[in-house]
Order: sequence, then C-alpha cells, then structure tokens
Amino acid sequence: MRLFKRLAALASMVSLLGLTIPFESLAAVKTITSVTIYAGLEELASGDTLPSESSFKTNEGTGNYVYSNNDRYEVTDLDWITSDTKEMKVGSEPKMKVTLRATNSDEYAFKGGYQSSNVSIKGGTYVSSSRSGSDTLYVTFTFKPVKGTYESPEDADWRDSGYGTAKWSSVDNSSGAYDVYLYRGNSIIKKVEKLKATTYNFFPYMTKAGTYSFKVRTVPYTESEQKYGKNSEWTESGEVYLPQEKVSDGSGQDNSAVANGQVGWIKTGNIWYYRYPDGTYQKNNWAKINNKWYLFDSNGGMVTGWQQRNNLWYFLNSDGAMTTGWVVSNNKWYYLNPSATSGVEGAMITGWVNYNNKWYYTDSTGAMQEGWRQVEGNWYYFYPGEGSKAVNTTISGFPVDGNGIWRK
Repeated sequence: MRLFKRLAALASMVSLLGLTIPFESLAAVKTITSVTIYAGLEELASGDTLPSESSFKTNEGTGNYVYSNNDRYEVTDLDWITSDTKEMKVGSEPKMKVTLRATNSDEYAFKGGYQSSNVSIKGGTYVSSSRSGSDTLYVTFTFKPVKGTYESPEDADWRDSGYGTAKWSSVDNSSGAYDVYLYRGNSIIKKVEKLKATTYNFFPYMTKAGTYSFKVRTVPYTESEQKYGKNSEWTESGEVYLPQEKVSDGSGQDNSAVANGQVGWIKTGNIWYYRYPDGTYQKNNWAKINNKWYLFDSNGGMVTGWQQRNNLWYFLNSDGAMTTGWVVSNNKWYYLNPSATSGVEGAMITGWVNYNNKWYYTDSTGAMQEGWRQVEGNWYYFYPGEGSKAVNTTISGFPVDGNGIWRK
C-alpha cells in the first residue's frame, strides 16, 4: 500500500513538471510573407562614381541608406553589383544586393520564394531575390535612375563637300538624339527634332542667298530618358555664305530620306535603318556608330535582343546598341565580353568569368550558376542572388578552400 502511494505521488509530480514546460518551445516558426526595404542614394551627377557601401546607414533614412524598419528581419550586409568605379551617366540605374537576416531564427523564417508582389523597395525597383537557409534572404534591386543634363555635341560644322550638310560629334554622356535648327541670319528656317544621326542635309531648305548657320543640342529620346534627362545646351556652328547662283530649288523638302538627302538613322514604320551619304544602307553586318555597335539584318533593319553570328551569341538593347558586361534576360544573368582585347567584344561567355576580382561560372547556355555546382569534377558553391564563388569559408558545414573547391 505504501509503495502504491509513492508511485502515485511520483506520477503527480511528473504531471506537474510537464505543465511547467514553456509553451514557446512548442510554438510554430512564423513565416515572413513579405519584405519591405527603404533605400536612398544621395543625388548623383553624370560622371560621378558610386559611394562606398560603408557610407550607407542601415538604421535610418537620411543620406545614403538601406534599412528594413521591421522587428522580424534586418539588413546585415550591402554589396554593389554595379561597379563602384564606373562613371554614372544620365539614366544609369545603380544595382545593389542586400542581405536580410531574421532577427530570431527560432521565431521567424523566410519563405522559399519572393517576387515583386511581396518585396517592396521604397526608393528603388525590385530585380530578384534568393534564400540561403531559412534565416537569410538576398534581395537585388536598382536605385532610381541618375538625373541630369546631357552633354552638348561637339565640333558642329559644315561638311566640306557641297552645300548645306551639317555635321557634329557625339559625346560620352549622350542619348544619341538631337534637335538641329537651321538659321539664315537670325531667322529659323528649319527645325529637325529628335534626329538619331550626327549629320543632316539642310540644302533643300536653303532657297535664298544669305549667311547660314545651325544649332544642335542633345535631347532625351526614350520615355525613360525623358523622365530623367534634360536637354543639353546648344552648340553653334560656324557660318557659311550661300550665293544666289548656288541656292536650292527646294526639291526634296520633307519627302523621303533619299529625296532630301537625309543620312544616318532613318525610321520607317517601327524599323530603324542606317543610310550612308552615297545612298546605300548598312545590311547584314555590324556597324559601329557613335562608339556603339549595332547589327543589321539582310534587309537593312536594325535588330534587337539575342542574336547569333558566327556561332557566337550577342545581346542588343531595345535601342539596338550591343550590350557588354552582365545582362539579365528571362530572370537569368549572362556575361558578355566587355573588351576586344580578351576575345570577341560583346560575345556571350560560357565557363569561368572573372569580374571585379571575383569568379563566376556560366553553363553551356551562358546562364550564371548559383548554389552548389560541379565543374570539371570539383564541387564549388556560388552565392545565390549574386553568383560569385565562395572561397576560404564553410557553407552549411562544408569547407571550401582558397580555390573554392569543397575538400571532403
């Protein structure tokens, strides 16, 4: 009987101890369903370089800052994806990768995938995100485009041969589009606006003897450029005197490009063409125009997007200019050779890529790799969301050496 009482008392004590176990240990981890990041960059001018990551505040919204203002997660690291030595131009969109960590991994966890609908960037535009474990999220975004005024064209003058052909030189910070006004004395004779060329034949409008000159300025062309870029100052040409016996009879005014002698970029419908002074068009080949490469099909139309030539792939922007460096297409990153000194300029690179002293790897399709990947028999880890190879560290318990190889 005494033994029975002791066993009953012991059972009662165990039951009471069970009631004292904290309920928190049984609670489910809460999922972070959405993310908000506040970002600000002190105003940059054309020609400026990006400020260092260390200049950014991660706890308040003044000056340069990136912070979360949330008790479930916090900003722990910042990395520029855009090179911080690259000079900014009007319309440049600096790109940054932010590391977010859960403030308490026992209470909060990031979910498997995020997109623009549940990642809000106050002061920028969401690009992509990736998770590393349940407590770390990498978010890539761009700051607002750089605002500013375009540089003025240079070397505005008249072409030596014939009468009336105006010419000028583009500059680095240019949209490639120009307003050009023809003057006789102080009177405006002809206005040509948003011209995608660096020459124009005004002769059909020079119908009276007199002293002619022209002014040219750089202007925004695309919808984005019109939001962030301002017209440059005017550049004035020298004067040319046209005697009565040399005046134009007016033929070719406001007719076809061939009739009025227009050269350079010509748009027909939705297709751009490039015409030379002899009347021929660039066709089925590359052409370097104002220090940018463009590709034209067999009909002379400028092409955009992915294009293959001689078994090499290239990517041309919506304005037709060939892209170099990193480019994102269909949510995948590709690297296009930035210099002709190390291969074919603009060609997509497959295999190992060295960029800003970091190594990346792209597969046979050119897509940048992330996470664990086996390359030539060795295992490497590439940071998700950024793609650089991990070296001299341990990833989830797996050590990688100075070459990034996992050593078993």
